[in-house]
Amino acid sequence: MARRDRDEESTSFPTRIGRWLMLLAALGLLWLGGGIAYVERVESITVPSTEKTDAIVVLTGGGARLATALRLLNENKAERLLVSGVAQTATKASLLQAVLPAMPDAVQASSNWQGIDLQLLFDCCVDLGFEADDTAGNAAETASWAAARGYKTIRLVTANYHMPRALVEFGRYLPGFTVLPHPVRSDAMRVEDWWQRRTATAFLLGEYTKYLAALLRAHLGTQLTATLEQKAVTSAPQSVPVQPAAPPVEEKPADEKPQ
Repeated sequence: MARRDRDEESTSFPTRIGRWLMLLAALGLLWLGGGIAYVERVESITVPSTEKTDAIVVLTGGGARLATALRLLNENKAERLLVSGVAQTATKASLLQAVLPAMPDAVQASSNWQGIDLQLLFDCCVDLGFEADDTAGNAAETASWAAARGYKTIRLVTANYHMPRALVEFGRYLPGFTVLPHPVRSDAMRVEDWWQRRTATAFLLGEYTKYLAALLRAHLGTQLTATLEQKAVTSAPQSVPVQPAAPPVEEKPADEKPQ
């Protein structure tokens, strides 16, 4: 009997290992398939129409992003621009110098764009956000900035590969806002032939993994909010109807005794 038990255990152990390996392989294939779909989604995100919004928000990470945001601001696509995630040591002057290489040659030579002085444009209509360290921080910083100014529509400028994750975080921190995605193509990280370049493959699949984490945080946050709201409703004290107080009984004066 004991030998039979040992034989069964020795047989079941490899079986369990095989099942775990099959499960891991299935999860890996599922993750890889999702990554491919993610890249296809990145390629399919289109620039919205010329619709004007209350504000433009650009997430730091490349000169092309800021150059695109400044062009949109110069074309009167919004009243104001927030540059979110700026380094603590940065200034408007240093940002202008950093973005000039991404501008057309004529703009680089004169710092003038279609008759608009870029330094004046920075001074009048650009705000710098120093609080954000990641995409969720960008969204939180934008929410505070937009609420203080009464903005409700935002054009979001960031790299095309970063846009899906950014939209998840902005949807989490800015409920009720209209966020128009304005993706910027990155020459350094092309998505057309990403599978042929090891660096691009690793980068985009890493970005996809971050996107999944953002989706999970958003889902858990929604579930937690719903749970807390339900608890608040069930634990709220029930109102008890209060009976109106009876009117006071007037006391009649006692008859005076005869002298």
